[in-house]
Amino acid sequence: MTEQVLSELSALNGRRFVLTIGNFDGVHRGHQYLLERLVTAAREAQAASVALTFDPLPGEVLRPEAAPPRLCTTEQRVNVILSCGVDLVVVEPFTREFAQQEPEAFVDHLCALGLAGFVVGDDFHFGHNRRGTPALLQQLSERYGFRVTIVSRITTDHTPLSSTAIRQAIAAGDVATAAALLGRPYVLSGTVVEGRRRGRLLGFPTANLALPARLAVPADGIYAARVAIDTDPTLLDALVYIGVRPTFHEEMRTIEVYLLDRDIVLYGKTVHVLFVERLRGDQAFESVDALIEQMQRDEQAGRAALAALPADWPPPLTWTLLNQPKGVKHRP
Repeated sequence: MTEQVLSELSALNGRRFVLTIGNFDGVHRGHQYLLERLVTAAREAQAASVALTFDPLPGEVLRPEAAPPRLCTTEQRVNVILSCGVDLVVVEPFTREFAQQEPEAFVDHLCALGLAGFVVGDDFHFGHNRRGTPALLQQLSERYGFRVTIVSRITTDHTPLSSTAIRQAIAAGDVATAAALLGRPYVLSGTVVEGRRRGRLLGFPTANLALPARLAVPADGIYAARVAIDTDPTLLDALVYIGVRPTFHEEMRTIEVYLLDRDIVLYGKTVHVLFVERLRGDQAFESVDALIEQMQRDEQAGRAALAALPADWPPPLTWTLLNQPKGVKHRP
């Protein structure tokens, strides 16, 4: 048990708690269902609901060369978990030492702090050599008297819903499938930085985004999207280009946002991109005129895709990614 966990749990002021543990990368529909079960179990036990998650993520420490990109920042992850009704989120700095803890000792410490129950997925593992399993928790519950709720993974088209499946969809540019698995559109938030202003010369002024490190970026191409600026809740229609501008033989991958029917100076502002649909892949054109003609067709296709969205789009949890106060780890 680390000082971080002890310090965060002290915020409960001795109140008993029901705990879940996980990466929760993206906080997708499967995570949301598990968190709902956590909140229900805590309510039944008249206890607080607590989610323990990590930063950095375990894979980034144990196998950094193979660690996948993230689906959201740690701050966004915490905010979405809280919006699912969880009372407290503990963000543990993951280390190799933490991974070497014996699961029995970890549970013993938790029980001393007031553990009332565990809610875990059926594929849950923790501790040294991944010895901590739902079966072991069941055994320990008989010794200590806490309850264990084991939640089966949600499947879609007979495939387990997972962060891996969402990353694969994003890597393929299939942001619609990613949105269906997440339960909300995939969002990238970045700061607008100075670019080459090539888009303005072409008649399509764009804002270049600088993103936080390690986030999953959709495949190169043109996307219909809606964007929010800073904390303004107004959503603006936009096209988003991701790629290396092959027509101009450039090499640096860029993310550029073109606002439809708006001309706003965005330098230094945070822009949240809510991806709607991939319109086409990136490609090189024989001439600038041919590129401009295609961009005009892209705009027409983008407007049609955005006009087809339902009036209540996007789902409520999306707003948590955009407007929650920073640094919050527990609900008031």
